[in-house]
Amino acid sequence: MKRVKQVQEILERPLVLENPSTYVTFKQSTMGEAEFIGRLAEEADSSLLLDVNNIYVSSRNHGFDPDEYLAQVRYDRVTQIHLAGHTDKGTHCIDTHSRPVIDRVWELYAESERRSGGRATLLEWDEDIPSFEETFAEMKKAAKYKARRKRVASVA
Repeated sequence: MKRVKQVQEILERPLVLENPSTYVTFKQSTMGEAEFIGRLAEEADSSLLLDVNNIYVSSRNHGFDPDEYLAQVRYDRVTQIHLAGHTDKGTHCIDTHSRPVIDRVWELYAESERRSGGRATLLEWDEDIPSFEETFAEMKKAAKYKARRKRVASVA
C-alpha cells in the first residue's frame, strides 16, 4: 500500500489497479486475490480495473470458481472493465488478447456489469488483430450486455 500511495503522490494522480492473469500460485497465502486487491485499493484510495478475462484465465489455471471471485470484488472501486480473448492450451490458458471473447467470459462480463451498475468497457485485442467488422461485432456484443443490464435495472 505504501508504494501505491508513494507513486500516486509522485504522479499527483490516483492509480488504477488491475487484477492480473496468473500462471503460478503462492505456496501459502492468507487471503485471496480479489480481497487483496480490494483492500489495497481501499487503503491506497485508488481505483480498480476489473479484467474479466484475467479472472477466467486464472480460474482455469488454478481451479477456482470465477463467480466466487466476482462476488468478492469491490465494485465501488471499479472504474473500468476489460474484455479480451485468450489462448486455451487445454491444460492451461494464456492471456494473449489474440482471439474473440468466449461465451464464458461474456457471462462473467454480464455479471460484473450487473454488480457494478455499469462501467466503461474496453475490449483488448493486441495480437492477430481482426478486421474492423469483427472488432465492431465484438463491441456490439458488449453494448448488448450493457443494454440488457439497463433494461433489468429499470424494471427493478
